[in-house]
Amino acid sequence: MPRPSVRALLLFLSLAALTVARAEAPATPALSTPPVAAAPALSIEECVARALEKNFAVRIQNFAVSFAKDQVVITKAGYDPVFDATWQKSVVESPVALYSTSTTIGGANPQTNDQSMSLSLIQPVITGGTVTASYGLSRDYSNTVQTLFNPAYNGAVSLNVTQPLLQGAGTDYNRATIQIAQLGEKIANLNLKSSVLTTIYNVETAYSNLIYTRKQYVVGQDSLKLAQQLLDENTSKRNTGVLTDLDVVQAQAGVATAQSALIGFKQAMDNAEDTLLQALGEREFTSPIGQVEFPALPTVNPSFAYSYKLARDNGPNLAVVQATIEQYKLDALRAKRSNLPQLNAVAGAGYNSTEHSYSDANSTVWSGPGYNWNVGLTLSIPIGMRATRAQYRQALANLQSEQTTYDQTDQTLMVQVRAAVRAVLSNQEGVEAATLTTTLTQKQYELQKAKFDAGLATSYDVLQAQNALETARVTQLQAEVNLRNALANLRFLEGTSLDVYHVMLAEK
Repeated sequence: MPRPSVRALLLFLSLAALTVARAEAPATPALSTPPVAAAPALSIEECVARALEKNFAVRIQNFAVSFAKDQVVITKAGYDPVFDATWQKSVVESPVALYSTSTTIGGANPQTNDQSMSLSLIQPVITGGTVTASYGLSRDYSNTVQTLFNPAYNGAVSLNVTQPLLQGAGTDYNRATIQIAQLGEKIANLNLKSSVLTTIYNVETAYSNLIYTRKQYVVGQDSLKLAQQLLDENTSKRNTGVLTDLDVVQAQAGVATAQSALIGFKQAMDNAEDTLLQALGEREFTSPIGQVEFPALPTVNPSFAYSYKLARDNGPNLAVVQATIEQYKLDALRAKRSNLPQLNAVAGAGYNSTEHSYSDANSTVWSGPGYNWNVGLTLSIPIGMRATRAQYRQALANLQSEQTTYDQTDQTLMVQVRAAVRAVLSNQEGVEAATLTTTLTQKQYELQKAKFDAGLATSYDVLQAQNALETARVTQLQAEVNLRNALANLRFLEGTSLDVYHVMLAEK
């Protein structure tokens, strides 16, 4: 046969083989789920619910909220009335009698035998003062001849008031302690909100990363399968004399590489499962994780202005700093008022009686056969007042520092939101590009395999195309995970994760 005819025939056969190979080439293998322990499918919503119930950080912060609530109760209780009751008996005998006629049985040592009972109700008031109402009965006995009533029964009622006029005075000064405690409760709730948002974000990223590692493992299985198929083909063709030992060795190297990658993928998958179990508050790490799947991606077109407004309105970080600023303002108010001298007004009035019995003493005391009253002022000024002035300067420094922290936190939040919005937009484009790359790489692999089957390419070329396909598929998976994590991060900053998973938190 003439040489030109032979070339034409070989060219025709090569093209025909290439066409058949392309027609019969399998599509991209489906990313089936790797074998997992027998367990029901686990949705992201179920994971979030389990994490919020058992996660250690959330549970610890719940204790902090309970502590802060009780601190408010303790502070308010400082203005609860206090009831006091006292009973006392005392006996005193002098060592000698000074006068022979000083006692009813001349020459005996003077002796007294007294007992008393008193009741009082002390009411702190929000102005900083106290009101004390007291009632008492007593019995006094003595063996001295000078005592007219022996035993004498005494009754007494009184009302006393103490009110600061400078330091410690005023409702705003005294309400500040309650308001500081209430702000502490608000901060604890905001920290709980932050802990919940962080937990949701950690669960979302751990869930996505587990799906990624499982699908990556399947990609590795598919790559190993393709590498093994190539090795089988090359071995068969070498035995028929079509290929050489080099082609078989190259295919064997491809199988070894795929096996090595699969081992790494398995390790990454196991680590991802532990990370998710940790986020769920698992302690034994024995609960199997069933089938997990990516939830549907929402259609979003985030804008910085809208997301930044949500972050400022809903996010806990700025709110915590703002509440702390309010606390420091109250601290500064109290420190300023404490920088004044102590000037207190005192006043009191009461009735008293002395009778032959408890009942008579009790009944007559209210008509006031005897009475007393008092008014006065007490002044106390630390010389120099250095400590209180320094404390006031510290309070102002804390306030100014926290106001600067607010600006810094706001700036950080702005940068974070800008980066988060940018990440969502760029990762959306990245998913599209990675999907297209996978499609084109799949076609490239099919064409390279067809050329190899037709004898127009080497097994090394097929291995290169196979590696490129594996890389493209893993890159596509990573792009999808990156997009989901970027969305989770944006929701975390906006504080909208709570709405997505219908989580209700107490607002204070």
